[in-house]
Amino acid sequence: MKIRSNIRTVAALALAAVMLLLCACNDAETPEQAIKRFNKRMNDCSYKAAFDYVKEYDGLSFDSGDRSGTRKIVDAVSKTLEIEIVDIQTSGANGSAVLNITTVDLREIYSRAASTVTNNYVDTVLKGSRISAEEMREALVDEIVRESEMSEAKHVTTQSRVNLTREKDKWYIILDSTSFNLMMGYINEANSMVESGDFTNVAPVSDSDVKPVSSEEAEESGSSVTFND
Repeated sequence: MKIRSNIRTVAALALAAVMLLLCACNDAETPEQAIKRFNKRMNDCSYKAAFDYVKEYDGLSFDSGDRSGTRKIVDAVSKTLEIEIVDIQTSGANGSAVLNITTVDLREIYSRAASTVTNNYVDTVLKGSRISAEEMREALVDEIVRESEMSEAKHVTTQSRVNLTREKDKWYIILDSTSFNLMMGYINEANSMVESGDFTNVAPVSDSDVKPVSSEEAEESGSSVTFND
């Protein structure tokens, strides 16, 4: 069976996050506006508009080839993204923000999806039918999306710090791969689980600027931001 190979193929696709060029559409006169409007456009899966509020992005991008599976997974996670502003500090044209970032937890979703698709694969083969690698890939992507959209899907909240910058009186977010990984539901850790074949240890990354936040702590830190223009 090439189940792990097919899962790894999907993981490689999902690992590619969104990288888009900026255009002159940023209307954020404050850091708060930049963060809220970025979040709102991510929820709408309007990535070009979302990245109008990002000055720098140190992360991965789409490459050539079919990335429909990647887009489906990124869309599913983006719709669940909630960014709560905990604190903002600015000095002149620079600043930083402490954020509570909440999304579905792809580490758990990948694990559940892999188990479901694998069981379906075995049942189908035992019945004498064949499943192609492409069918397996599509089935895994569809299951990841389905699990992400379920109301009972597990969500994870993590606190992270991002830098900010002002240019021509407009504020921008500076994203690094760590922050965007959190905004994509721990997609890097989910893919690492696929690569290793170990779905048993679902734990947050360790970073000086990244720490898990319990649901109770998130509620106590303040009311959630309303992401409207």
